[in-house]
Amino acid sequence: MKGLTSIERIILECLGKRSLNYREVQDQTGLKENVCFNVLQSLIIRGLLRTDGIHYSVASSLPPSMMEEINSIEAKYAETLEMIEAVLEQKEERTFRFQKIALDEKDEKIFLALLSNLETFLIDADKKAKNTIPFKERKVIFWGMGEVKSLLDQLTFRN
Repeated sequence: MKGLTSIERIILECLGKRSLNYREVQDQTGLKENVCFNVLQSLIIRGLLRTDGIHYSVASSLPPSMMEEINSIEAKYAETLEMIEAVLEQKEERTFRFQKIALDEKDEKIFLALLSNLETFLIDADKKAKNTIPFKERKVIFWGMGEVKSLLDQLTFRN
């Protein structure tokens, strides 16, 4: 098993600690019928989900090695790239900004404080609405900052 796809992870997150029937999983995720069914079956085969024939739930005792693999830095990195690529390719309802910005030391500190406030806001908003908003209606938000020189070095190293 090499980590999880974004779709697999969304289904696992959707189920969390609860048990849902097929229609509830499909309604929560917004996945097409055949995709939802195939991913559920794949997760059962891999031992991550269990079913009683009607309801699906996350397997109660996953081996530590499996948990490490699906939550590894590499697995999360791959999922993040997959989601960012999907956001970049999205044609409608897209709010995405990317800019190279000159920040002096004072403005960088202000920006980092704003990022901290944003993160606190997002954590609180998620906790508040987590149980009322279906997965298909949730938002994907990413933010951050990197230094141009470091990014260029990284790009040069890849080529």
